[in-house]
Amino acid sequence: MILRHKAIVIVMTGLSLIATAANGAGQAPVGTAATPAVSSSSWPALTFMADIGPRKFEARRQGTFGGKSIRYRAGLQEMLVKDRKGKPATSMFVHTFTVKGKASQSPRPVIFIFNGGPGAASNTLMFGALGPQRFTKFDMAAIADVNTPVVDNRDTVLDVADLVFIDAPETGFGRPLPGSDPLTFRSNDGDSFAFAQVILRWLTDHGNMTAPVYIAGESYGSLRSVMLSRDLAAATPHLRVAGLILISQAITYNGPPESSVRRLPDPLRAAYRLPDIAALGWYHGLIDNRSQTLSQAVEAAQHFELEEYAPALLAGNRLNDERRGQIAARLAGLTGIAAETWLAGGLRIDNPRQQMLADKGLALGQFDGRETEPLNAAPKDADRDWEGALRGITIASERYAAQILGARGLPAFRSVVPNPYAFEDTWSYIRPPAPLLDIVLQEQMRVQPQMRLMVTQGVFDTTSSMGATDYLFSQIDVPADRITFARYGGGHMLYSDTAGRAAFANDIRAFVTGRPVASRGYPQVPPAAKQ
Repeated sequence: MILRHKAIVIVMTGLSLIATAANGAGQAPVGTAATPAVSSSSWPALTFMADIGPRKFEARRQGTFGGKSIRYRAGLQEMLVKDRKGKPATSMFVHTFTVKGKASQSPRPVIFIFNGGPGAASNTLMFGALGPQRFTKFDMAAIADVNTPVVDNRDTVLDVADLVFIDAPETGFGRPLPGSDPLTFRSNDGDSFAFAQVILRWLTDHGNMTAPVYIAGESYGSLRSVMLSRDLAAATPHLRVAGLILISQAITYNGPPESSVRRLPDPLRAAYRLPDIAALGWYHGLIDNRSQTLSQAVEAAQHFELEEYAPALLAGNRLNDERRGQIAARLAGLTGIAAETWLAGGLRIDNPRQQMLADKGLALGQFDGRETEPLNAAPKDADRDWEGALRGITIASERYAAQILGARGLPAFRSVVPNPYAFEDTWSYIRPPAPLLDIVLQEQMRVQPQMRLMVTQGVFDTTSSMGATDYLFSQIDVPADRITFARYGGGHMLYSDTAGRAAFANDIRAFVTGRPVASRGYPQVPPAAKQ
C-alpha cells in the first residue's frame, strides 16, 4: 500500500477500459547480454546476486487450490543483499510456495509478489489474496484484529505457478546488517537493485532461469515492477520477464506532495477523477443506487466529463457565471455533492475523503472508500498507529513462520517500517533528467516485445485511481493487444472483496497460462446498506 498520497488521492474512476485477450504466455529468454534500454538505472547494471543467508525453514504441505489437490513445499528463506560495490548490506526474506512438476513438463511459471509502501512487507498479498492461507475477512478492522481466523485459500494460483513473496529491505524479518548504512536501499533504483538480486538468486538456485517469470507489485510495488523489468533485462545474467501485474498501480507517483514544487491546479486531474467520485456517491447512496447500476452512474459521469466538464475546467476564469452554475448543478446530480460545494472549490473537490460524507460527520477510509470513520476524530494519516492498524496480520505472519515452518531465532516481524512517513522522507525518488516510470514502461514494452501487462484496480480505491490509470494508458504508447485491464469491487487492496479476490485470482491464473482474461466491465456490487 502507498501510505502517502495526499496529492494524488484521486478516488476511483469509472472510465471505460476494455479488457483485451492476452497473448500466449511465453518463456522468458535469458543470456549474458541484454538489449540496451533507452534509459537506465542510476545504479550500475547488476552483475552479481544476493548471497544465501543462514536462516532457512521449510515444510511440506497439501491443499486444494483451483479445484486441484496439490502437494507443495512452503519455505522461508533469508538472502543477504549487496550494495552497489558487492558488499552484503541487508537481509531480505522470501516466502516461497513451490510445486514439483514432472521432468517431462515445461518449467512452471514463477510469480514474484510484493507490496509497496515504500517500506511495506508482502504479507497483505500473501494473507489477503494469493498465498495458500488467507484471512476470512480483509477489511482494516480484520487486519488489525489478532483473532481474525486464517483458513485455506482455495483462490491461490499455486495450481498454475510457483509463488515467491518478497519482503522489502527493513520489513518482514529482514534487517540491515551490522555496520551497513540503513539508507543504502532507500531509493527507487537502490530498492530495485536489491529485489533484482533476490530474484536472480532464487531463479538460479531453483534451476528456473528458463521459466516464464511474472512480477506482481501492488501500489508502490507497481513502480518497483517497472524498474525491475528494466534492471533485470540489463543484468548479467539477464532476464526478460514474461509479464508485469500492476496492482493498484501508481507508476507516476514521485514522492510526497510536500517535496513537490507548488503549481496551479491541473484541470485534467480534476476531470478524470469525476467518475471516481460518482462511483463512491453511488455506493453511499448520495445518488440513485436502486434503479441505477454502478456502471450506469460511472458512465454518465464519464460522458459528462468528456463532453462538458473538461471543457469547462479548461475555460477556467473565462467561464461565465451562468454556465458555471449549470456545470455545478450537473456535478451535484452526478455525485450527490452539493452544487455549492463544487462552486466553492472552483468546480473541483479537493479532498473527497473528507468532503463526500462531511454532512454526516464521516470521512472515507484511507484505502477503501466503502469504509468510514468519524470525521472529527480521524487522525492525520501520518499520525495513525500503523503498528496497531496492522497488528493482526503481523501476528499472523509470526505465527505462520513459527507454527507452520518451525522458524526460530527471528526478530519481530514488520508489516511496515516503524514511522513510515518519516521513512519516506529519507527516500530518494526520481530526479531530473531521469524519466518517470511511464516513460520507462513505454521503453521496456518496446525493447521487450515478449512482455505483457495486466493492470488491475479496485473501483473504491481512495489511494490510487483507475482514472489516473485510464488517462495514463490513453497517452502511453503501448500495444493494446499486450495489455489486460481489470476492475474489482474492492478498494486499494482490491482483493478485500470476496468476489473481487476470486476474480482477481482467476484473472492472474488466465494471464500466466496464456488464456484470455475475462472482460467484466464494472463489477456488480451491492451499495452500502441504508443507515
